[in-house]
Amino acid sequence: MQSIMLGDYMKKRILLILVILLLTGCKATYNINFDSDKIYDEIEIYDDSVKINQANDKDSDKLLEVIMDWENGYDYYNRELYSTDKVSGYRYTYDFTYDEYEAMTQLRKCYENFDFKVTNDEISLKTSKEFLCGDYYQDTEEIVINIKSKYEIKSSNADKNSNNVYTWTINSSNYKNKPLNLTINKQKEYKATDNKKFNLKGLLLVILFIVLIIILKIRKRRNK
Repeated sequence: MQSIMLGDYMKKRILLILVILLLTGCKATYNINFDSDKIYDEIEIYDDSVKINQANDKDSDKLLEVIMDWENGYDYYNRELYSTDKVSGYRYTYDFTYDEYEAMTQLRKCYENFDFKVTNDEISLKTSKEFLCGDYYQDTEEIVINIKSKYEIKSSNADKNSNNVYTWTINSSNYKNKPLNLTINKQKEYKATDNKKFNLKGLLLVILFIVLIIILKIRKRRNK
């Protein structure tokens, strides 16, 4: 009996936390990884741990309604509550096949037009302009979408990229015009630059250059 009550309490607490994250100035991160035969979706919604821990239950019925609407049709995602000293949140994950992705990804819910194509040579993703999930994250400070791949990314309209991770940052001022446009080259795997080797080579060249200057100066003095 006690375990059932504890389970109900935890379920209620988890739902409350998720909706507070949705309705207060939280942050959301959407990570997508295009691998050779799978596409890995990971959605994180999180906020300051102190704010979460101080929440009360008075609006739990209203909050539950919002959660159910947000999760409607996407209950196959694995849900996990996570917390650190600084942030608390909820994580959704699912591993899609390429055939499943266009119809089943949560990201599909966020755009009116979602054009996902896979050929022998390329993977392409093109969406309409408006990020519709702004309706679900109305008071969210920002939503960050990170896309990476085992293959080289040929082109994109991302805000920034680093080490083959392409990032779009969506907020209340730009969500009306924030399409995703991405083309991946399936014929070429991404190889990270070995910065350590590069830095070592650069250092050696600098040392050799300095030594050469010293030798030339010594010879010049000897010839005087």
